[in-house]
Amino acid sequence: MKRAEGELPEVAYFGTSRDIIASGDYNGDGTTDLAIFRPATGLWAARSVTRLYYGRGDDIPIPGDYDGDGLADPGIYRGATGLWAIRGVSRFYYGTERDLPVPGDYDGNGTALPAIFRPRVNLWAVRGLTRFYFGAYGDYPVMADYDGDGVREIGIFRPPVGLWAIHSFTRFYFGMVNDIPQPADYRGDGTSGTAIYRPASGLWAIRELTRQYWGGLNNIPVN
Repeated sequence: MKRAEGELPEVAYFGTSRDIIASGDYNGDGTTDLAIFRPATGLWAARSVTRLYYGRGDDIPIPGDYDGDGLADPGIYRGATGLWAIRGVSRFYYGTERDLPVPGDYDGNGTALPAIFRPRVNLWAVRGLTRFYFGAYGDYPVMADYDGDGVREIGIFRPPVGLWAIHSFTRFYFGMVNDIPQPADYRGDGTSGTAIYRPASGLWAIRELTRQYWGGLNNIPVN
């Protein structure tokens, strides 16, 4: 059933407190499937779609469509060595232990590219495409397709002042300290909207769209 504009998803129970969220479109139907990665066993489980084992306890899940077939591929980033391992697709090294993996479609060809954000120096590097510096220490990376052109834009959220800065695109203020940024396509028009989750009150606020309360202090927001 299609959700009304601004309506949050239905309630569902899936996973345990030690699982890491690894949602993506695992069956190619154009919608995001609830999925988890369980570090203790390397389990990947996409609700009502698949279960498999890939990775180990210190890996970071990086699901994405790395081969352009329209399906999310299970993948891991192993910070200790900079290993990227995409199940059934590829293995290579890119990045260092303190880097954050931020894969996405940065060139608009329909496939996810390996990319890293290095917080200590604000370096953004997309493998085989670009490297530049953007942001300041303490910024959150917020990558999304903000203009609907099919390309993922690089951006930062600066919690102390609520600044959103999208590289080469726009700057504005939305949110405050302790808010968690959650950009995503909330309208279904192919363009990512700006949103925050405020854990203290369970507030979800989607800029120019809606505000509602959902969740509590120790909840983790997902989109």
